[in-house]
Amino acid sequence: MASTILPSAAQSIFEKNTTADINLDDLSLQDSKDYYIRTRCRLCGSEELTPVLSLTPTPPANAFINASLLGKTVNEYPLDVSFCEDCTHLQLVNVIDPEILFKNYVYVSGATNVMIDHMKNYAADVLKVANVHDVELVVEFGSNDGTLLRFFKESGHKVLGIDPAENLAAAASASGIPTIPSLFNLQCVRTVLKEHGKAKLICANHCCAHIDNLTEVFEAVRELMSPDGLWVFEVGYLLDVYTKALFDTIYHEHLDFHTVLPLQKILKKYQLQLVRADRVDIQGGALRCFVRHIADTNVLQEDIDNMNKLIQLEAAAGLHASPTFLNWGAQIDTIGLELRALLLALKANGKTIAGYGAPAKATTLMYHFGFTSDNISYIVDDNPLKQGLYTPGLNIPVVSSSKLREDRPDYVIILAWNFADSVIEQNTEYLQAGGRFIVPLPNVRIHATHATATASPIESTVSEAVMPSETEKATDSVTG
Repeated sequence: MASTILPSAAQSIFEKNTTADINLDDLSLQDSKDYYIRTRCRLCGSEELTPVLSLTPTPPANAFINASLLGKTVNEYPLDVSFCEDCTHLQLVNVIDPEILFKNYVYVSGATNVMIDHMKNYAADVLKVANVHDVELVVEFGSNDGTLLRFFKESGHKVLGIDPAENLAAAASASGIPTIPSLFNLQCVRTVLKEHGKAKLICANHCCAHIDNLTEVFEAVRELMSPDGLWVFEVGYLLDVYTKALFDTIYHEHLDFHTVLPLQKILKKYQLQLVRADRVDIQGGALRCFVRHIADTNVLQEDIDNMNKLIQLEAAAGLHASPTFLNWGAQIDTIGLELRALLLALKANGKTIAGYGAPAKATTLMYHFGFTSDNISYIVDDNPLKQGLYTPGLNIPVVSSSKLREDRPDYVIILAWNFADSVIEQNTEYLQAGGRFIVPLPNVRIHATHATATASPIESTVSEAVMPSETEKATDSVTG
């Protein structure tokens, strides 16, 4: 097959993604200069991609705007998911130019205490395995605001971040975490090698799913990692995404939905080996992967056995076969009908509704379920970068969480459902005053205090989870 640099429509996209030539057979050009449709598997290169799910088109999920842009046309892009019949990898085929998605990014790792605690524990856990000495380099790509690297630095390690979001890279560097504003690719790695040498530990958290050219990432890791080094990365785990119906984690930044089996296969092609995989209770359910050079013998049989158990769980859930996902859309729509009926009934009865949290996943959820500013008056969020902005496409205002205490809406739907426990525990005053929280996923639930626990007729279609009083410990098991 002939290989060439793309002309016109997609050239700008791939010049940012890779230093290698792009095969024209890998894509289908559209009447757009900012996205393309992938026709080969992102992991193995197979053409055997089966379309399995199409969600409502949306703008980029983090494309929040200020008031001056209200009323202007917003580009919406398809959300089409395909399954690779050869390696069993599930993937989004609509690829938007990363310059659009990441240049000025509004998600920050350090915005919530839940994520800060997770990063702190993550660093401690990894250091037990990696055996990194103080003088050895720890690199994180997709390092965001430097929250994770800060914990490595506090442990005495030399750190370096790599992130394409220029605003976050600058902020991290200013805070004492040196960060290169760049995509993680071979060109960037060769600069790092020249200036810093090889890395004993490489980390990447919830960003590998953001990268279209994963093969170059594998090559770049192989070059950067020392012979006895370790690469640790976290990704959303498809086993959780599917079994909990967390469809809203499908948005344009998330190109891949990973399982152990295809990762194990593809890494060997790049002289790397997946030596351990742990399930992690964060972002609805994640997979923490540990990768070494294929020649490295520092592998425990116990870890291999645990990975095989995960592969068996994946197979039992049907994740290695496309028919499983062909039926997924109907399951998602059932949840949507239930949630939309609840909100419409509440509004019809004069109830006020706000949202809590403006994560990227909320864009997918609100678009696919048909929510508008008529359903949700405003959204509160603790991230100051989002406050004062409007949600992508739907233009729902995002405000400080202090408005919740001032306004006291009747109901608040927790759009950042993965932090539902934390949100509920931090807002007992709102609950004691009669407010109620709606948790949309994995199933629709309403949370209230004991004092207001009697379900109204409007709420009869959903199960009510009664919150303990302020003196009792919350026992609700909402995934974090």
